[in-house]
Amino acid sequence: MSQTNTTQYIVILLNDIAISLNHCVSILIYIFGTIGNLLNVFVLVQPPLCSNPLAMFLLLSSIAGLLVIISGLTGQRVSSYATDLTFIIGWTCKLRSFILYGSRTMVLWLIILASIDRWLSSSATVNFRNIITMWNV
Repeated sequence: MSQTNTTQYIVILLNDIAISLNHCVSILIYIFGTIGNLLNVFVLVQPPLCSNPLAMFLLLSSIAGLLVIISGLTGQRVSSYATDLTFIIGWTCKLRSFILYGSRTMVLWLIILASIDRWLSSSATVNFRNIITMWNV
């Protein structure tokens, strides 16, 4: 067997392994991510937590995380088995990208805001602690 054929075979084999691994891992991410975010939502909507700004940040972050999982992985899974609708219908690609990247960014910023909330709440300065209330959020 020549060197070129061996190299091509290895490239094809690695590509097939990557595709198979992508299918298996994306299913696990979809299942555990959806279950984890739904459990977060169910816990954080409890009445005692509704008055806490940190709980609101984390609740919104979990909802945005669900949007990331649904918009990102669902489109990827459908396109791997059937014709990708984003190639046929142009506005679906734009809508999916807007939802995916917007909610991804929102998740990160809400976690940053939750960290700032915790920092202000644990500050030794009384004025910093008084900044964080539900009305200011």
